[in-house]
Amino acid sequence: MKKINVNGVNLAYKEFGSGNKILLSTQNFFFEDCHMELLGKPPYDYHVYLITMRGYGESDHIYDSEPRDMVKVWGEDVLAFADAIGADKFYYTGVSHGCFAGWYIAFNYPHRLLGFAATSGICQFRPPMADGNVPPRRRDIDWDRIVGNREELAKMSWNTFEPTKDPERLALREKRRQEHLEIMVNRKKEEFTVFNTGMSGSNAKTQEEFDKQLSEMDVPLLIINGVQDHLSTVEQALHVAKLVPGAKLITYQHLGHAGPDECPALIARDCDRFFRDIEGRIL
Repeated sequence: MKKINVNGVNLAYKEFGSGNKILLSTQNFFFEDCHMELLGKPPYDYHVYLITMRGYGESDHIYDSEPRDMVKVWGEDVLAFADAIGADKFYYTGVSHGCFAGWYIAFNYPHRLLGFAATSGICQFRPPMADGNVPPRRRDIDWDRIVGNREELAKMSWNTFEPTKDPERLALREKRRQEHLEIMVNRKKEEFTVFNTGMSGSNAKTQEEFDKQLSEMDVPLLIINGVQDHLSTVEQALHVAKLVPGAKLITYQHLGHAGPDECPALIARDCDRFFRDIEGRIL
């Protein structure tokens, strides 16, 4: 794990591959051999940087639980990281919350993105919160009791139950479950209390304004979504794909929210194919 200082904080990251075909991703954790990592290994030729989000892991932590738009924070951290490594333009992909920074950059700095592949992580409009109207959250949880408690954390860690008989997928499912549990067991209290208020990456105040911004988005966009995803739904994905010019939507009937982590080779192939076809895409 390497570290770099940007925006006044130290960010931990892993690097795979080499060359000028830069691909960035930021998440609060990365599974081993996730699709982003695979793109930095043969047969692919991307120079991949996996950046641990501010607030988590070996990156600098946040020691208060004040609500803030962390989507903007994480997006700006990615841009500062790109500047630090000399990447004026780059590809971006992530899974679930790992898409947040990509959406922020797509809305606010589209010229920086060569292409964006959002997997299990569609942007969603949320009305701005009025002062004192902070929605209910896990603030009332007794974290002192839960932090480091394997039995309790097992109830909160990565679980998925989409039907499959594929032995390779089932084996990776169990591996991911154990991998995530170890990540959770080793987390510090402050990692559980990061309070993110953002969901869209946009500064829109209404659904209409949000949709208008999507219709003006000038970024090569691929959306990959499982039909059985109940967090980032295929209906939401279709709504966005219908608005963003030239967007491509891939849906998999047999996948849910954890699909990209259970089938990373499939997702890496889709991302690479889209990124290679961008220059020749028809609008």
